[in-house]
Amino acid sequence: MKDYFEKAKRQFNAALLLYVNGYNNDALSKLYYSFRSLAVFVVGRPKKGKWRHSALMRKIVMEIDRLGLFPLSREERKLIKDFASVREDADYELVDIPKGVVESYIKLVERFMKEIGDAKDNDKS
Repeated sequence: MKDYFEKAKRQFNAALLLYVNGYNNDALSKLYYSFRSLAVFVVGRPKKGKWRHSALMRKIVMEIDRLGLFPLSREERKLIKDFASVREDADYELVDIPKGVVESYIKLVERFMKEIGDAKDNDKS
């Protein structure tokens, strides 16, 4: 099985390439899947089947809080709660996701990547 942290990094880098080239909807979608890979890295795979999007988003917040990895702001909690819905809009609706929305999610995923990466490195020590 692939390392979900490494997968998240690749997905994040792809999202940045899409973003800098003006593909906001595609960047948002790839950011979502990067975040999803980070979440699976932290909480693990479900006992049966696959994670439902909303269930995984709730679970990652609960795990971050339970483990005390890092504090989440209200804004970050709202972004996480809305992530699946915003991603669906980006993928399936005739909308243009604003640059500012994509930038908010870039910051969120960057923060999780750093905090989870730091925790991962500390576990190796």
